[in-house]
Amino acid sequence: MGSDARDEHDNRYELKTCTTKNVTTGRDVGPDYLERLRQSYFICARGQNTEYGFVTQDLYFLSPPMMEGWIGTIESRLSTDKALVDDAIEALRMQGFAGDLERLRKIHYRGIKINNPKIPWTYIESHGVRLEGEPSLRLRELVAANPIAPRPSLPDGPA
Repeated sequence: MGSDARDEHDNRYELKTCTTKNVTTGRDVGPDYLERLRQSYFICARGQNTEYGFVTQDLYFLSPPMMEGWIGTIESRLSTDKALVDDAIEALRMQGFAGDLERLRKIHYRGIKINNPKIPWTYIESHGVRLEGEPSLRLRELVAANPIAPRPSLPDGPA
């Protein structure tokens, strides 16, 4: 729930690890989740699970603009469902079923979600910056060079 981490400047971070060619996201990815991603940095590690724990092979940084292509793809998938329900709501309205339409709109908004869409590792590699050398120092440089534009306040609610 909410951001995985924050730094001393209140920057939000999503921390992702994978051992495959895809990074998992969340169980219920919808408009609120995507808006939170637009206010968070991504740190993605790919590696292997060993008897001693996770061993990182590649580590990448992505700012919100670097993630925008993937976010836009997910929004497109969501908009198809939204358009279908909006058309159904309009048809009901025209047939005189106005009483429950506002409730149906609220249920519809809460329900526009995709279960765990994956981010291909190829997207991470092609859009992100590999963290090499001293990762913590490089991360601070990248965050300073890629500030997140202020947006309306966002609660740290469920993903």
